[in-house]
Formats: sequence, structure tokens, C-alpha cells
Amino acid sequence: MYVYWNEDYTASEYAFDTTRKSRAIVERLEREPVGDLIIKDPMSNFLVEGTEWESSFDEVAIEHLQKIHTPEYFEAVRTGKPGALARSQGFTWDPGIFTMAVAHTTGLIAATHHALSNKTQAGSLSSGLHHARSNTGCGYCTFNGLAAAVSYAVHSWGLKRILVLDLDAHGGGGTDEIIATHFADQVVHADVITSVFDKYPVRKGNYFKQASIHGYSPQTEMFVQRIFSQETFDLVIYNAGMDPINTGVSLQDIEEREKMVRFYIGDTPAVFALAGGYTWGEYTMDDVVDWHLLTLKTWEEYDKVKK
Repeated sequence: MYVYWNEDYTASEYAFDTTRKSRAIVERLEREPVGDLIIKDPMSNFLVEGTEWESSFDEVAIEHLQKIHTPEYFEAVRTGKPGALARSQGFTWDPGIFTMAVAHTTGLIAATHHALSNKTQAGSLSSGLHHARSNTGCGYCTFNGLAAAVSYAVHSWGLKRILVLDLDAHGGGGTDEIIATHFADQVVHADVITSVFDKYPVRKGNYFKQASIHGYSPQTEMFVQRIFSQETFDLVIYNAGMDPINTGVSLQDIEEREKMVRFYIGDTPAVFALAGGYTWGEYTMDDVVDWHLLTLKTWEEYDKVKK
């Protein structure tokens, strides 16, 4: 299975879990490989579907980020001006912030392309995505790579039904705002939270549940089962947050959740991003890496069994 990452994912000078943990995961994988999982650089050219010309995934990422974000916000992240807007996700601005945010979207779009081209599953070590609005950053999220991947799947592949499944501890209010504005007819947005941050109004086409930390896994499974029982999807984009652990959910519940999500996805083309998972409290970066490796190991093992 391909999982996308390169050095640009950690290009910012600003150091925070969101801007650093992907490198820590790669360093762990270099020491302790996971099955046949391959870390793949998303900075490559590809043949555009239905044409004879090539493009690069970073160019595609910028194209779709500009479709979903306002010119004023996109330029603020790129240039640092105006400063308040450039820092609206909560980071001190430096030129690497733009490079990093584009890279996280580039990897998710490369994974989406691979999954759709090969009718398979892939991942990206992307995070800092789902709170970003069309016109501002929010909650450590700079550009909304989830919505950009949706834009790519709709505009470049003509997909009719996409599921964005968000199991971060917090709501994906930025994703929902962009989907409601641009992709309400093509996208189901499903969100399970354990924190009230970034909740958003229920509308036709989205599903929202606040789960308790006790019994989190069965509550989440009932929710996910309901979504998959109602219709089939052309693509699943899974935002695999580990920060429910930071709110008190047990590691066992998260392990069960990851296996459950992968089971319901089955053979549907699908991609995952990392989402939240923090060293808050007494947790270390090694702990955070362990949590995120649950997703990688679960998807790689499922892929191996399938083959």
C-alpha cells in the first residue's frame, strides 16, 4: 500500500505536533517497517485522465486549493500578509507554512489519484486540514486538503458520491462549510466528535454525532454502519483522528474503531489522512506515533489479507 509523504510536510519553522509528527512517523517506519507499506513522494508527474498530457500533483493541489479558498486567504498564507489572516490557524507565519500546507494537500490528492486509478486504497501523512474555512485558517488547520481532494475527485474524475468520514475528536466545520457551498450534491459528510469545538449545523447531506468517551467504539460503529447501509460511494476520504485519546477515549476503543472503519470501506476506493493526535498532558511524540500507526497497520494488513 502507498502512503504519501515528503520533506515538505515539515517545512515550516513553526514547531507543533501537527507540523512535526509526520516526520516522526516516517523515522519510526524506517526503523520498524510495516509489512509491504511504501512511503511514496507525491512530487511526481502523472498522466491526466482521458488526455495525453502530464501534470504534477503540487500544481493540481494549488489549482484545487484556489477553487475552495478565497484569493485573499490563499495569498495571505503564501506571503504572510496581512499577518492576522496568515496566522489565523494559530501558527506564527514563516515561508515554510505555505510550503507545508500545500504539501499536505498534494499528498492527499496524490493518494486520491492512486486510489481512483487503481480502484484501491492509499494514505497520506497529512494533518491540519478540517477546520480551515474558505476564507481563514482555524484550529491549527491552514488549507483544507480534505475539501481540495473532494474538488479534485469531482472536477477531474466526475465522481457523483463521495463520503468524507471524519473521526477526529473535534468537528470539521471548515470541511462542512466548503462542502455545503460547492459540493452539497456530491458529498456526504459524516462526523463523530468527543469535543464541542467546531460543531456545525446539521443540514441535508451531513451526519453528526457527539459520542461519549465511554462506549465510544460501539457508538461510532452504529453511526458508521448507518452511513454505509444507506448507499454506496465512489470514494471514501477518511480523516483518522487520534485525539479522541486526548479527550479520554481508550486506546482499545480506537483500535476497534480503525478495524471497523476499514471493514466497512471494503473494496471501495479510499484514502486516509492523519488528523488530530497531540502530546498534550503526559503523552509523548512516541505515543502519538504509536496511535497513528494503528491506521497504517490496519489498512496495510487488510490490504495484505485481500490480496
